[in-house]
Amino acid sequence: FARSHHTMAALPSTMQYIKYEVGGGPDQLVVAETQVPSPAAGEVLIQVAYVGVGATDTAQRKGMFNPKADAPYNHLIMGLEMSGVVVALGEGAQGFAVGDRVCALVYGGGYAEYATAPSETVIKLPDSMSLAQGAAIPENFFTVWRNVFSSRFGNLLQDAPNKTLLVHGGAGGIGSIAILLAKEFGATVITTVSSAAKQAEVTKWGADLAIDYTKEDFVEAVMKFTNGKGADLIFCFIGGDYVPRNIDALANFGKIVQIGLRKGKDVAFDLKKLMHKWGSLTGGHLRPTPLAQKKEVRDEIQQHVVPLWLQGKALPIMYKELPFDQAPESHYLMERSEVIGKTVLKTRADLK
Repeated sequence: FARSHHTMAALPSTMQYIKYEVGGGPDQLVVAETQVPSPAAGEVLIQVAYVGVGATDTAQRKGMFNPKADAPYNHLIMGLEMSGVVVALGEGAQGFAVGDRVCALVYGGGYAEYATAPSETVIKLPDSMSLAQGAAIPENFFTVWRNVFSSRFGNLLQDAPNKTLLVHGGAGGIGSIAILLAKEFGATVITTVSSAAKQAEVTKWGADLAIDYTKEDFVEAVMKFTNGKGADLIFCFIGGDYVPRNIDALANFGKIVQIGLRKGKDVAFDLKKLMHKWGSLTGGHLRPTPLAQKKEVRDEIQQHVVPLWLQGKALPIMYKELPFDQAPESHYLMERSEVIGKTVLKTRADLK
């Protein structure tokens, strides 16, 4: 640990991590051993308590969203989010001390007992929040804040009470947070889900209209609910044939923010329709976002969202907590679309 200072008592040299085969099934996620990483300048080393499981992980396992080949070895490990305790600081790492309970958004390396994180994407957890809740925060809250609320994209923070947000897939990890936060800031929220059980769940979280897309056309339902106006902001990870339908459901001067392309990247739509609505279509991925912009998002979460957590509001919806070696089951759950909220994996570390 020559590169780090302020290190906790002697750290082990090796750690458990979850290994995967590119293109393999969930059953090929196995516990293996590797060396504990050292924090580079500006990074913190975290002893991981819980790991968040997300759609990017299943995509990476399938070979669809791989980290850059020249990434450090620990970044090639799967996992974009975790919680735990800071055990070492790299040179110049600001704002944290050894012993802090934190959660962090990382480029990779989350499915492990120790992980490094840039200090710019680490959030100190309020005492009232568990470390399990902490692991459910980074990917979902960073994604939702950047795309729905920040002035760079959705800008829902400006005049939210006069806006209608359409969230596709409202019962998932990202969808649930979009609903909870949008309601806290006063927006009207419409969401699409795939079952009556999920309709009931998202309604509990505050959705004003929950559409079962297997039974009704979401465009018709949105237009009817908004008296023909449409949604001011549409938050979508689906792509494909949803793009022209989103344009049909969009209000004048509205915006579609695309964060995924579940149904495909090659899309045909009538650009004139979008122009007639003075609409815009934008989007992006979180993982390759420049660190300075991730810090911007982290700072805005600390300013606007942490005060809500302190009041017990807008907390992540927890679905299941599984032991570390049950990573395969966590991916099966994701792929069967069973998850309502967030699944987390618990490491051997006995951290509170």
